[in-house]
Amino acid sequence: MLKQLLKYEFKATGRTYGGLYLALVALAVLSGFSLRSSSKDNFASLLLFAYMVVAVAVAVVSVMTIVTRFTRNLLGREGYLMHTLPVTESQLILSKLISSVVWMLCSGIVGIFSFAVMLLALSLNSAALQQLPELWQKVVEIFREIFRMTGSSGWLWLAFETLNGLVALVSSILCIYAACMIGHQFKKHMVPAGILAFFLLSFLQSWLSSGVSSADMLQAVSYPTLGGVDISIAAPSAFTTLFGLAVSIAFAAGYFLLTRWLMEHKLNLE
Repeated sequence: MLKQLLKYEFKATGRTYGGLYLALVALAVLSGFSLRSSSKDNFASLLLFAYMVVAVAVAVVSVMTIVTRFTRNLLGREGYLMHTLPVTESQLILSKLISSVVWMLCSGIVGIFSFAVMLLALSLNSAALQQLPELWQKVVEIFREIFRMTGSSGWLWLAFETLNGLVALVSSILCIYAACMIGHQFKKHMVPAGILAFFLLSFLQSWLSSGVSSADMLQAVSYPTLGGVDISIAAPSAFTTLFGLAVSIAFAAGYFLLTRWLMEHKLNLE
């Protein structure tokens, strides 16, 4: 049944995101060509401004969709139908969570891709375009040198940071869900209560996460042979990074359990 819920979620949100993604990439291409032809042209500036507006809109819509899809579909009038389906509260929450994570990742990828497309369009048919293969080769060589010196620890660090970012994203979305559930316990002040709950929960998690890292647990990592340049990186200790990941996982689980419990025992539909 979770598969059917996900299919419904992606179908309900796909058109909104699809249109914004197409607009962002199209404006990136048009802005790149316009800026290449004349950097002082008013039309080029207008296109660049439109690209920035749509980029901000993608970020705002991504966040607002997380809130509106959860509140309207599960806590609003649509909730009377959703909660009669032969599914558990966990499946309802997971369907919203998975679709939100996917769309947030897609928004980030499309944003990076559109910016790269704009730079490519800007340098098309110019001397810079001929230097792109050489520039790419230099970037690849730098990364190869980094991973050669760090060995397996470099790949381990990359995998860990990817996992850490994904857990942080999941935790943030679940924090929004928990705050929405808390806010709906206050019938006359749902929005202020939800916003206050979100900031309090976020502050508590941030305070616990930064408690260990602020205890002067930074270590210097130096790679003086990287391209002949002395590079020093201030990196958290292994204990600090693992503790931060553990806190994120614990809070994500706590947000999920709190949301599910309130949905099971304190559901307050509009």
